[in-house]
Amino acid sequence: MIIYLIGMPGAGKTTIGKKISKEIGYSFLDTDSEIEKIEKKSISLIFEEKGEKYFRDLEKKLVNEKLCYLKDTIVATGGGMPIYNDNLKELKKSGVTIYLCKSLESLLKRKNLGKRPLLKNNIKKNLIEIYNKRKDIYNKADYIIKEDDLDEKGVMLKLRGIINSEF
Repeated sequence: MIIYLIGMPGAGKTTIGKKISKEIGYSFLDTDSEIEKIEKKSISLIFEEKGEKYFRDLEKKLVNEKLCYLKDTIVATGGGMPIYNDNLKELKKSGVTIYLCKSLESLLKRKNLGKRPLLKNNIKKNLIEIYNKRKDIYNKADYIIKEDDLDEKGVMLKLRGIINSEF
């Protein structure tokens, strides 16, 4: 089974994904890290040099040529991956999608968001725009874990429950 963690930048997809994959004996893949390996450049540099469309095309290629063939893997998607090129539909065909849902208020409290290419200049304004643009698509995930009232252990517990129900 492939489990895709989707959600906004800063929602904890990579952190939670790594931990739960170790716990259940699955492989772990972060799509942004995978693209950085393939391109031999950081995501920020890819955006800077080649633009967002090029990056979104790389994501689509990754979905079509690699992700759908994985087995027993937790995949932390880039925040925009499910939004573009019908990627969410493709992810749902090959696995289970779980939206790690953090409120806008919680996301605004996160540190290091300024390192993300689409949030660089005006973090608050850009985060609000991106959040409003993406939330309806994220809500189409197979499962939603609302993280605001949960600590990391609580999120892990809910995630384990979903995984156990899917086996």
